[in-house]
Amino acid sequence: MDFKPEHLAVEENNFVQNGNYPCSGFVKFVTAHPYITVAVLCLMCTILTTSTSFGSMYTILALIPMLVILFAGVPTGIYFSAKYAKSSDERKKMAMFSSLAIFVCAVVFFLAITMNGNMAIHIMNYALCISAVLLAYLACTHKLNDKAFILIIFALAFAVRLAYVLYTDISVRQHDVGNFDMEIGHCGYIRYLYQNLNFPDFDVRTAWQFYHPPFHHMISALWMHLQTALGINYYVAGENVQILTLFYSSICMVLSYKIFRQLGLKGRGLVCAVAIVAFCPTFYIMAGSINNDILSIAFMLAAVLNTLYWHKNPTFPRIMAISLCVGLGMMTKLSVWMVAPAIAFVFLYVFFKNLKDFKKYLLQFVCFGVVCAPLALWWQVRNLLKFGVPLTYVPALSITSDQYIGNLPVTERLFDFSAGQFANVGDQFVTYGASYNEYNPLVALFKTSMFDELINTANYPKIAVFNIILFWSAVVIGVFGFVAMIYAFCKKKNSALNNVQKIFVALIYVVFFASYYVFCFQFPFVCTENIRYAVPLIIIGAFFVGLAVQYLGKNTNGKTYKSIARGAVYTLVSIFSVSSILVYYIVGMS
Repeated sequence: MDFKPEHLAVEENNFVQNGNYPCSGFVKFVTAHPYITVAVLCLMCTILTTSTSFGSMYTILALIPMLVILFAGVPTGIYFSAKYAKSSDERKKMAMFSSLAIFVCAVVFFLAITMNGNMAIHIMNYALCISAVLLAYLACTHKLNDKAFILIIFALAFAVRLAYVLYTDISVRQHDVGNFDMEIGHCGYIRYLYQNLNFPDFDVRTAWQFYHPPFHHMISALWMHLQTALGINYYVAGENVQILTLFYSSICMVLSYKIFRQLGLKGRGLVCAVAIVAFCPTFYIMAGSINNDILSIAFMLAAVLNTLYWHKNPTFPRIMAISLCVGLGMMTKLSVWMVAPAIAFVFLYVFFKNLKDFKKYLLQFVCFGVVCAPLALWWQVRNLLKFGVPLTYVPALSITSDQYIGNLPVTERLFDFSAGQFANVGDQFVTYGASYNEYNPLVALFKTSMFDELINTANYPKIAVFNIILFWSAVVIGVFGFVAMIYAFCKKKNSALNNVQKIFVALIYVVFFASYYVFCFQFPFVCTENIRYAVPLIIIGAFFVGLAVQYLGKNTNGKTYKSIARGAVYTLVSIFSVSSILVYYIVGMS
């Protein structure tokens, strides 16, 4: 939940009044109500995940994009041939050539779909085709503004997430999940709540993953109950828990966009930042993973967004929104606490800046604590009182595990960036086909953000080359974003961020980065080096890349290097986005 500040509401109203919206009607509704739109889309997707009757319709489904290409592409080709040809003879030749080329593309497209019976690939083919047509149309009609571009990015990224969900079973590429026949793991946790409609009445340390707070698992169990009440098979209902995680992952795109806007991003800088988040594979993978990670991240981002709103307009409803986001977030996963230091700083800053109204803010803070603390900690307190479970209990693997890397020197884990670590950029787990266990947390951070743990050339040989492009483009973007962040923090004059925003963002970054490293060394196993423990770092990195683009776009007169640098970032983000789609397109076809 979030509350839109007055200045943004006025800005959007003026945007509509001036007739600058990329489209009208439906698109206006979508942009005004993104959460409702995403929810409706996800509910509609249950048709795809529930039905098994699409096999006989493949040919018909393949004909539709073919006809779209023909009836939209050929006239477009003829139009541009007529517009840019210098003579009638040249016009005829260009029209014939473009029509033939478009026809060949349509036929190839048709054959590509009919040769692959994977519904997920159909979805991606449709999304790519429609996105290309829309981009061409908007470009030809001079309506391709930044907002329209972002809408297309959102739509395409949603389709990629949906495709990933469709070709990813709940037992594939998961983290601590198991399946719905088991009594352990996240599936076992959801199953227990589904069957008993009550919380586990035993020591949660005796059942793997039951120590987690139950909010995500409660929602999942209720979602399964709703489906089975409508006659859907129990196991299909279990698979459809991915509809929830698809929704959470998609909401993260919307929340990231809103955070970027609140921090002053606009124009092409905003487009670049949104594209990085939209096409970061971490969010595809989490869309298909039915553990509690992605919901906790959504709550983190919602808490950050509402804190930015509250800082500009510190009202009671907004601080209640923050308390709910933090409270329900920690009721999903305790790691949501990591946004608390940054939020506390903003609270204290506003309080001391407005000491005249200290009673007003004290009341708000008390109400915040009264709502947030019980939601955040009741599960841990319950388990402590009933079963003696420590408040910060986290199960540890045995040092005999094949994942154990605690025998390596600390300096080697911190500073070793040997060439062998990058020979196969997806290699991390020996268990999953890698040549070695990744031991450097920073290298693992980039590897897991692009490929998680299982996606490597040993398991998916066809991604070779594209995975290298994806990985190294991500590394360059990450390094560029880090340098841009340091520059923005050090820049005193004409900075897009005010001092409060700088400290707020810096605290989020430092807490997550430091906690990630502490976690990696406190629990020295390969599985702890996963990006899922530090996802907000992606959002922050994307923001500073966008901020750099925005800076490079200002006052470029006579400064060629700025134009070149800006063009290089555009190219890099484009390469990253395209290679990300290609890698996961190929994974879906494997």
